[in-house]
Amino acid sequence: MRNKMSIDQLLKAMENEFGGQPIVMQKLSRLHADAVFEHAENKNFAMGGDKIPAKYKLLMSISVAAATGSENCTKTYTQVARNKGISKEEIMEAILLARFIVSSEVVSTAHDAMHLMLEENK
Repeated sequence: MRNKMSIDQLLKAMENEFGGQPIVMQKLSRLHADAVFEHAENKNFAMGGDKIPAKYKLLMSISVAAATGSENCTKTYTQVARNKGISKEEIMEAILLARFIVSSEVVSTAHDAMHLMLEENK
């Protein structure tokens, strides 16, 4: 990808996909343009393959971004998903799934604490 386009062309391609140039990528391009190209290559690799449909990859991206607390990525992937015709209802299911997984992790993380409290009652 690096040899085929300039950083300005790459940022324009991001703008076309995301509905605006990601501010973080704009800043990073001025500090370390190769990192922007690497990021784009990693995205292409992660979104590549033919076993999982692109729609599901976008919904998974929204869910993971929400679960990890990345507001910017959640918004960006939601914009891309909407531009590709993914419904609001599907996106909300992905977000609610993230909420369930995160809340399950909270309870799971407390396993040892629960065990300690149960042992106190013996």
